Amino acid sequence: MDDDLLFFNASDGPIYDRLPGPGRAKLLAMIEAKDEAHAVLSLMGDKVDEARRQLDEAERDHRRLELAMQQGMLRKEEHSDNGRLVHSGPDVERLAAAKAKVDKAQAELKRLSDLHAKKQTPWRELAAMVARLERYVRDSGSSRLTAAEPMTFKLKTGDKLLGDLKAIRATISKLKADRRDVLTAPVPSSEAKAFARAWVQAEAEKAKPRLYGILDGGAQAGLEFPVEPIHVNASVIIDGGSHGQARGTGGAVSAVALQCWMNPDAMIAALERDIAAIADDSRALDPAERAYRDNELAGQLLEAERTEEAMVEAALSERLEVKRRPDADPRAILCLADDLPELRD
Repeated sequence: MDDDLLFFNASDGPIYDRLPGPGRAKLLAMIEAKDEAHAVLSLMGDKVDEARRQLDEAERDHRRLELAMQQGMLRKEEHSDNGRLVHSGPDVERLAAAKAKVDKAQAELKRLSDLHAKKQTPWRELAAMVARLERYVRDSGSSRLTAAEPMTFKLKTGDKLLGDLKAIRATISKLKADRRDVLTAPVPSSEAKAFARAWVQAEAEKAKPRLYGILDGGAQAGLEFPVEPIHVNASVIIDGGSHGQARGTGGAVSAVALQCWMNPDAMIAALERDIAAIADDSRALDPAERAYRDNELAGQLLEAERTEEAMVEAALSERLEVKRRPDADPRAILCLADDLPELRD
């Protein structure tokens, strides 16, 4: 079993004990379902091992009979009622029966192997979900978490419930996309230009020459510009044609920083010109608006995920074929309060 699918801290007790009643019961049920799925998987693995052993035995018997046939030792004799030998020849029926046994063992091994692989999926999904929820509880930073207010609304049943579940999941996808758009929206061009001006100023400071030597010692002291270290890696050919690597360090005045010192206005003008050329202020968001919209969408998303979880629970109680989304919000699954931290996968 993968190590990242497990979590248990013996000193703190079971992780689900930190959850309020509804969440505790749900996580415990999921852990038990995961363990049951693993037990079924282990049992199926034993059957696969036994089928593989039987196939190996059948193949050994078949190879032994093939060799005996090649050496003329696998023969079949037929006698009359009075014991006279009436026919003698290769025992092809026995060899064919051994081959049929191999084919049957191969088919059984494939059937069990396919079933074993099929049963791995639900166990891995459950194990990954349990590990994710346990990690959230463990990292929440609270010894006991608070429960959310119970949701009260009437759910449909059967196909209508599945239809509503599909619809709410479409809403969740849309909200997630809207939130990505907010978080990745460009900054206003005014902010980008302010950043460019500050950057030019910082670069100019890095390139300013040291002038105190001139003032203290005259022209012979010279000018000293700050030098940035440069690491050099080069391939060299040594006498005899062999190749080697040469490494060293050097230094040089940054040409960009020097331009920022010499021509700050020109550098700023060029940067602002290029920023204006590519900026899209119609989509831009300043930090305050970005935070406000993200918080608003996060609230709508959590509410939708709570509705989704209620539908999933109802569908599972009807034994309908549904699964939780792998990235569902732990607060929705475990019935935890809105003000608890969000899990960022």
